[in-house]
Amino acid sequence: MRKNTRISVIIPAFNEEKTIKTCIESAKRLSPLEIIVIDGGSSDRTCKIAQEAGAIVIQSPRGRGIQMNKGASLAKGDILLFLHADAIIANDTSFLCHPELVSGSQEMPKQSMKQVQDRVRHDIMKALTDKYIGGFFRLRFDDNSISTRLVEFFANLRARLLSLPYGDQAIFIKKDIFRKIGGFREYPFLEDIDLVMRARKLGKLKYIPYSVIASSRRIEKGFPFSPILVSLRNALIAFLFMLGVEPFRLVKLYK
Repeated sequence: MRKNTRISVIIPAFNEEKTIKTCIESAKRLSPLEIIVIDGGSSDRTCKIAQEAGAIVIQSPRGRGIQMNKGASLAKGDILLFLHADAIIANDTSFLCHPELVSGSQEMPKQSMKQVQDRVRHDIMKALTDKYIGGFFRLRFDDNSISTRLVEFFANLRARLLSLPYGDQAIFIKKDIFRKIGGFREYPFLEDIDLVMRARKLGKLKYIPYSVIASSRRIEKGFPFSPILVSLRNALIAFLFMLGVEPFRLVKLYK
């Protein structure tokens, strides 16, 4: 991987006016070549806010796989990093948990956030050697309930042990590998798992020990232990998909 390797951040969006600015600002911490927001026909101010925040905004038919493929086709970077519009690259002391940044005295090093951000970018570049073809971040949710924290723990355990991250973990991949495997399949959902399963046949995915903070809105349903129950349902869906059940049939279980 060349020293001047460039990152393109690709963000699919649909009616995300409340979160898109924060998402874009967080992506800037990686010093990317470009941030591309692919809008799927929003009826709110998503496009205007994204443009004002400095992103390239393009239109696409709605569908996360369709939108991300569109963004990837226009990206100029060597690395494609796919970030959900309701997620952010964390900007807190969790970055300082990296073992290479902690001093022998166990005290937090007094480094500027710029130095820490440079470290994140460096780790992404370091991951993309001949040994790795892509990678993913540690998952956190924007909710501190016990149920959500348990979901976080097992999601990160699954991702690391099985090398099977989901899309909310900011998956990144070499552009040439992405093109070689044909990009995302335009499924109604599960396009992230499908991409990872095909990419793993060509090389390893690297875990990056920094957090992406995702919205918990898809697992918080307002009843007791809903994050755990929803996550168990999602795990069942993923398992059935890996057994060969078509996403177009499984989507009924997801809604």
